[in-house]
Amino acid sequence: MSPAHVLEPTYKRLKSALLNGVWEQHEKLEAQRLADDFGVSMTPVRDCLNRLVGEGLVEFKPGEGYRVPQTTEKALRDMLDLNLLLISHALQADTPRPLAKPGKPDLTVYQERVGIVFLELAQWSGNSALCGTVSALNDRLVLVRHLEPQVFPEAHEEIEHIARLAFEQSGKLKLVVAKFHDKRRSNAAALVELLDTSDPAPE
Repeated sequence: MSPAHVLEPTYKRLKSALLNGVWEQHEKLEAQRLADDFGVSMTPVRDCLNRLVGEGLVEFKPGEGYRVPQTTEKALRDMLDLNLLLISHALQADTPRPLAKPGKPDLTVYQERVGIVFLELAQWSGNSALCGTVSALNDRLVLVRHLEPQVFPEAHEEIEHIARLAFEQSGKLKLVVAKFHDKRRSNAAALVELLDTSDPAPE
């Protein structure tokens, strides 16, 4: 195992690059090249890549090595279904903890806002494993969510509506959360097409 003072910065840099779409879908991640770019040995890079495999942000196949995962329509629908299942379960909690009073949305960080709202809703469950899974799904869905406003011009208003209903502990919350997910599930093809054609961020 690599020393923590090398491992953690390398992990954070790799994860940040993945969450920001630095590499294209299914692009091969060469450990040696990454080690050279980061100025570290291959050992911490491999350790971090293996950790990211466990988080679903990198895939590994014997004989092929490490690659950025390819998000298919089915994979996207599966992740949306799981997220909805977990959030719906959390909303059945006997003692919900309302979100903080919604303020003005920051329209530049929609994907971050969605992640924050759903993680806070997950915390209503009081189940740390459920929260950990929702957090991991937030990471895996971040690039898709970044593109959602291109498909849904009202996306910002939708997530703020959910936050407002949560603050009010409205009985409509579960239905609105379901509609949010169903809408994206129905448009999975358009979202995946955008994901496939969007340019990667500069390294």
